[in-house]
Amino acid sequence: MSLAYNPYGLAPVAHESGIVRPAFGSGGAQPLGGYTIASGYANNIFMNAPIGIDTVTPTSNIVLIAAQGASTATPTLANKLLGSFQGVEFTLATGRRAVSNFWPAGTVPFAGSQTVAWITRDPRIRYQIQANGPVAATPTASVPSMGTLASFTANGTSNGNATTGFSTVGLDTTAANMSNTLNNPTFLNQLRIVGFAQQIDNNPGDAFTQVIVEIALHQDLPLPGVPY
Repeated sequence: MSLAYNPYGLAPVAHESGIVRPAFGSGGAQPLGGYTIASGYANNIFMNAPIGIDTVTPTSNIVLIAAQGASTATPTLANKLLGSFQGVEFTLATGRRAVSNFWPAGTVPFAGSQTVAWITRDPRIRYQIQANGPVAATPTASVPSMGTLASFTANGTSNGNATTGFSTVGLDTTAANMSNTLNNPTFLNQLRIVGFAQQIDNNPGDAFTQVIVEIALHQDLPLPGVPY
């Protein structure tokens, strides 16, 4: 049973085609695929951390996406995400090429070298994530369940393990930060619970249930009340 809380971020696990593929870059400065991260970007980006394209500056760089928190009828563009971080290649100041499963905060690659970040992007990818509380199989008003929309937990530079490189983001089961779509169909949040992880130590209602989710607020998809 999932009785210990050891979150690992948004881990891609399934796609309708049967294959989960990393996103291919848009060309130009990234002819071999991948996405860019700004030199000196001051936040750690951990493996499986929720990420998106920078829409604030704006640039084409990959950035962390903050947890939305409470469900709302009009989420901001900054709360939409593309997928999860899957590693990065960059050239150290010494000229040696490095491959890492996380981006260390403040990294300044060798001048003129190419940084290639790998992410997931397809809106139909499903992810496994551990909840910071129980998730039930039967819809209720106060406990998240199948179909519930929810935020993820804090997603910042310290929300990960710099030794393993993995994110420590989980699904946020705080009552104020979720919306049962049966009761509040007009309230939106970042993730939608669509199933439960199929492993022998996980059951619906466990203290820290491991669930399968889809991205409900995706940067590539327009939604009612959400800027495209």
